[in-house]
Amino acid sequence: MLKAIMLAAILALFPTYNASAESIRVTLLGSGGPEPSPDRFGPSTLVEAGDETLVFDAGRGATIRLAQAKVPLSGITVFITHLHSDHLNGLSDIWTAGYMPPTLRQTPLEIYGPPGIVELAGGLQVAFKADIDIRTAELGESDLNFSTRATTFDATEIRRDGVFFDRGGVTVSAISVEHGSGKAFAYRVDYGGRSVVISGDTRLSKNLIDKARGVDLIIHEVMAVDEELLKGSALLQAMLAAGHTSPEDAGIVFRDVEPKMAVFNHIIRIGASDEAIETATRKAYSGPLKVGQDLMTFVIDDEVSIINR
Repeated sequence: MLKAIMLAAILALFPTYNASAESIRVTLLGSGGPEPSPDRFGPSTLVEAGDETLVFDAGRGATIRLAQAKVPLSGITVFITHLHSDHLNGLSDIWTAGYMPPTLRQTPLEIYGPPGIVELAGGLQVAFKADIDIRTAELGESDLNFSTRATTFDATEIRRDGVFFDRGGVTVSAISVEHGSGKAFAYRVDYGGRSVVISGDTRLSKNLIDKARGVDLIIHEVMAVDEELLKGSALLQAMLAAGHTSPEDAGIVFRDVEPKMAVFNHIIRIGASDEAIETATRKAYSGPLKVGQDLMTFVIDDEVSIINR
């Protein structure tokens, strides 16, 4: 009897969520910035919709978080927002771990991104040629179901706004945003009347606001710097102006988009706490807001709920 009571109490702390067949599940695989951190891995977001498993950006440690979330590498499609290293340095691990045991993906890794993504994928195949040759020699003659196709990429460049992925009722749209001198995209996923937008890196973007209005869930980057440090650093001021969003500007984005929930991801912080980020955001926005953490999971249904995987 005591064990049953204790079990019921534990289960009450971790409620399950009975999502509908057309819900979208979103998991923050990495909520941190460019710096190596054991607590916040590099930027990466998992979206599960219908039969599709979509990963947006592949920052440091994405493969580890996928394993923790119990998501197999065999059926993943990857979308890259822009070609900065902190959004890419987990890509080779997703790819190579996928063609080795126990995963043994049977198809090329499908990947989408801005101009340059095809060259990047080709460069990785050159860089890992020795590994590919060795694995092929070792595994190709074994009784394992090894496929040389899995050691390649199916890479597609995105050059303009609009829907570019449409499969099984799941669509992904590109949204041009402003981040430094390179081409950068936010992405919007729609499925079963539900939607999520992932901003990637951007300063306050009118195009993003226009394309995201009324979205259920918005996952947005933020660069939060202590006010005194920002005043004293021309470099930090330039970084913010060139392609990142302050908490105050993010509040404007959220206010105008009017999502059911807004979440900060890819959190670049210098002397700023979660509380300070939220307080600054609240100057313009009063709706539902979360400062993201790794493996935080959201279910988009009639409402947006936070669950434990």
